[in-house]
Amino acid sequence: MKRAVRLCSAFLLCFSMTMVSGCGGSGSSDNSGEKVFRFGQANAKMGLDLQKSTNSGSSSIADSIVEGLYCFTEENEEVPVLAKDFPTISEDGLTYSFELKEGVKFHDGSVLTSNDVKYTFERMFTPETGATSTYMYDMIEGAEEMLAGKATELSGFEIQDDTHFTIKLKYPFTPFVKNLGIDYAQIFPQAACEAAGDKWGSGMDLIGTGPYKLESNDDLTKVVMVKNSEYHGEEPKLDRIEVIFIDDNNTKILEYEKGNIDACDLSADFLAQYQDSDLKDEINPYMGLGTYIVNLNLNSDKLKDVRVREAISLAINREEFVTSVLNGAGEPASSFLNPKVPGHDDSLDVYEYNVEKAKQLLKEAGAEGLTLSAKVRAGDQQRMVAIQGYLKEIGINMDVQVLDNGVWASEWQQGSLEVTMIGWFPLYADADNQMYTYFYSGNASGKSSFFNNAEFDNLMTQARSELDESKRAELYKQADKILSRDEYATIPVYYPKNQFLAKPWVKNMKVGNLIYHFNDIDIDLDAKK
Repeated sequence: MKRAVRLCSAFLLCFSMTMVSGCGGSGSSDNSGEKVFRFGQANAKMGLDLQKSTNSGSSSIADSIVEGLYCFTEENEEVPVLAKDFPTISEDGLTYSFELKEGVKFHDGSVLTSNDVKYTFERMFTPETGATSTYMYDMIEGAEEMLAGKATELSGFEIQDDTHFTIKLKYPFTPFVKNLGIDYAQIFPQAACEAAGDKWGSGMDLIGTGPYKLESNDDLTKVVMVKNSEYHGEEPKLDRIEVIFIDDNNTKILEYEKGNIDACDLSADFLAQYQDSDLKDEINPYMGLGTYIVNLNLNSDKLKDVRVREAISLAINREEFVTSVLNGAGEPASSFLNPKVPGHDDSLDVYEYNVEKAKQLLKEAGAEGLTLSAKVRAGDQQRMVAIQGYLKEIGINMDVQVLDNGVWASEWQQGSLEVTMIGWFPLYADADNQMYTYFYSGNASGKSSFFNNAEFDNLMTQARSELDESKRAELYKQADKILSRDEYATIPVYYPKNQFLAKPWVKNMKVGNLIYHFNDIDIDLDAKK
C-alpha cells in the first residue's frame, strides 16, 4: 500500500537541527542480510502523539507506526487504510457512514474496532489532552461541547457494531474526508492509550496498526522501528528503520558523507556546495505545496500599522533572494497560497520590490528607525539574516536570535514571537488546509500571528461548506488578497523547492509534500555491498 504525505501543519512544518548523536560507523547496525534504513533528521522534541504535535519530524516517525482511516500517497492521492472504502455521505452532506477492515491488529495484539475510533476522536476533544488541531474536526456534532468541558462524549459519533459507525457533522464541510487522511486523525488503541496517559507518544508508549513498530525510543538520540510481521497490508520491505536525531545541518551532512546515515534532507543553504560535488547524483529534488513566510505578530504595537507591514514586504527582493540565498531552490512568491493549491491567483506578479516606496511608507507611519526582534530555528537563520539585510536598507533594525527547536515551538504557540520565519505546508492541495489552519482568527493566536479580520473569516467559513470546487477556489482567492495584499498580515517570500540526499542503495524514496515517509522504501543489498 502506498502511504500518505502528511503535514503541518504541518503542519508544520519545517525543521532545523544541534546534534544529539548515536551514530555508529557505516553499516554498524546492520545484521547479515538485514535491510536497515537509517535516516537523519532534527529532534522536534514534541513527542510522537500527532494529536499534540504538528511537527513534520514527528510525523515522519509516527506515520510508520500509527495509521488513520485514510492516508495520502506520495502522489498526493487519498486512499483507504483502516477503512474498507470511502464513506457514504447523506444527501444533506452531514452524515458519513464508515466500515472498518476486519481483523486489523494493533502492535499489542488487540483488534481494531469502532470503539477505538470513537475513543480516539473523543480523546482529541477532551480538554486535558491539549490537542492542537481540533479545528480540523470540530465540525463533528458534539465536539465544541466536549472542548468546552460540557460533555464527555461525541453526540455525533454513533457505533453500529465493531466495524460500522457513523459521524454526523453540524454543517456540511467539503474537506472532511480529506482531513481524515492526515495524521492528526491517526487511530489509537483505547486500552493502551489510556494506560499510558500523559506518556502516550513518548518512549515506548506508542502503539498502532502500522507496518513498523517501536523497538526503542529514548526521545533524545534515536528511534528504532522494526517490521510488523502481522501487518494487515502489503508486507513491509525493510527489516529495521533507525531515525537518528541530528539537529545541526552541517553535522548531518557529514554523517551522510561518512555513511552513518542513508538519507537526509538537504537544505537550500547547502545546495550550491553539493550541486557540483561527488554527491550531485544523490540529490533528489521535489516541489511541495507550501509557502515560506515572514510571520508578523499583529499584537506587537510596532506591527499594527499596515503601512509598516507593507514596507517590510516592499523591502524584500524576492527574485534575488531565491537566486542568491536559496541557490535557485524556490520560486518568488506572488501570494500566500502555493501555485499548486486551488485558490492561488495565477494572474498576480511577484510582490513588488521598492526600497524608496518602503521608506516613504515608514515615514508616513512615523516608524522610521524601527527596531524588531526576530527569533528563528537554526535552519532558518541564514534566510532570516538575509531578510535582516533587506530591512536594514529601509531603516529597520532587526535583531535575529536562534532558538532551540522545542523552545521556538513553545514560544510560537504561546504567541510571543514578534517576527519569525516558517514554511507552512498544507497536508494536501487545499486552501482550507493551508490558509484556514494558520490565519483564521481562532487559529492565528496559537501561531504568533493574531490576524483577526471578519471579512477574511467569513470567506473561510463560506468556503468550508461550498461543494462547488471552482466557487471554493474563488473564495480563497479573495481571502488571500485580503491576507497578503490588502492587510500584509503575513509576508510570503517564496515557494520552496526542496531536496534530499539518498544513497544509491536506497530505493523508492519519494516525498509528495514535505514529510518523509519510510513505508515504500527498500534497500538494495547488492548495491550496498
